[in-house]
Amino acid sequence: MRKLLPSIAALVVFSCPACADTWTLSAYKAEVFKVSYDIKKAAEAYDIQQKKFTADLAAFYLPAVTLSVSDYPYSVYNDPKLRFYNSDISAGLSASLNLYNNSKDKLSLDVSRLSGKISGRALWQERQRVTLNALGVYYDVLRKKRLLEVVRVSLKAYQEQYDKVQNYYKEGLKSYSDVLKSELNVRSGQLSEATSLADYKNSVMDFNLSLFREPEQEVELEDFVSCSTAALLPGHDGVKYALEHRPELDISRFELSQAEFSSRRAAISEFPDFSVDAYYNRQNIGSLRTLAAGTINPTYWLSLALTMPLGPKTFSNISAAFEARTGLERARRSLYNEELSIRREVVSARLALETALKRYEVSGMKAGISKQNLEILQGKYNEGRSSMIELTDAQSDDLGSQSELANALYDLLIAKAAYDKAQGRQLW
Repeated sequence: MRKLLPSIAALVVFSCPACADTWTLSAYKAEVFKVSYDIKKAAEAYDIQQKKFTADLAAFYLPAVTLSVSDYPYSVYNDPKLRFYNSDISAGLSASLNLYNNSKDKLSLDVSRLSGKISGRALWQERQRVTLNALGVYYDVLRKKRLLEVVRVSLKAYQEQYDKVQNYYKEGLKSYSDVLKSELNVRSGQLSEATSLADYKNSVMDFNLSLFREPEQEVELEDFVSCSTAALLPGHDGVKYALEHRPELDISRFELSQAEFSSRRAAISEFPDFSVDAYYNRQNIGSLRTLAAGTINPTYWLSLALTMPLGPKTFSNISAAFEARTGLERARRSLYNEELSIRREVVSARLALETALKRYEVSGMKAGISKQNLEILQGKYNEGRSSMIELTDAQSDDLGSQSELANALYDLLIAKAAYDKAQGRQLW
């Protein structure tokens, strides 16, 4: 009995609509955003880069200030050896600021700024990816549920037909072979129901796991009974829109700009370095100690320096400049290749969407024709003008067409989302 309790509990969870959570697509996407580890990681990387840029910005514009306080309570020069006198405590303030160094610091700041933009676009890109995956999980639950409903409707029809054939057989109107074939349809339908139910339960568990919840919990999702094909028609300006909005291209453009800044900075290092620095230093702040005669306090200066490294450093700078120029050429090639890939991706996604639209429309017509044909053959069979084989074929066609229509609907919705993603349109 104890071994049966977990199975019974799971059955109750999956079969109790009152126990199920109700979800809309927008609520599900919002919850996925809250719990997604990948989005959190990308958001953390973005925050880290923003704080790093703030630090680089402060280092560029603000002077480096140092405040120091010192005391020597124990020393060979003290009498007594251990003492704490106010006059022994000294405090100092120093500040330095680089005013110019061939714009190398400015170029480094530009690289840091672009790194922040890259991490921001990477976060946006991660949200797109997670949203598309979430749509697939959400639609998969609805797909499996609708397929289960189709199978159950078919099984109900098989059962009703089987009851009729048994009565006809008892009255001598049908053969025992018809009874066996009708019973075989029922058994096959029962197997299909069990398979479809297992698929549906697995899709529900995938849904729960995407939210990091217990997998056995039942859910009720807002369904899409139908969709307007006119609203899903792909536009032919998708390539142009994608080239302006795809985050991958933004990242490649930012990386190209970074490579240009790095190449300029490396090129500057090949020439003499001219720098301008300001310095200020004041000692004995708040101290009772008297400075030695002739001591200048505070001290400050403005320095101009022209330096030219010779020897190994020269070859190191030449190598770094060559590496930076090579990186710039690679970034240009990467951007061009990314543009070509995105052009193809958009066109391919548009073709897939157009195919999905046509499949959905044809599936709807096939489902209607199959349903009508089944009704006709059922009437003929009841009148003895059609065989069981013809009726079974019609029932199989109806089941297949209804299943195909259910698959086509959610394939169409996913194809539309994939096309929007290929264009760089926001999915969440």
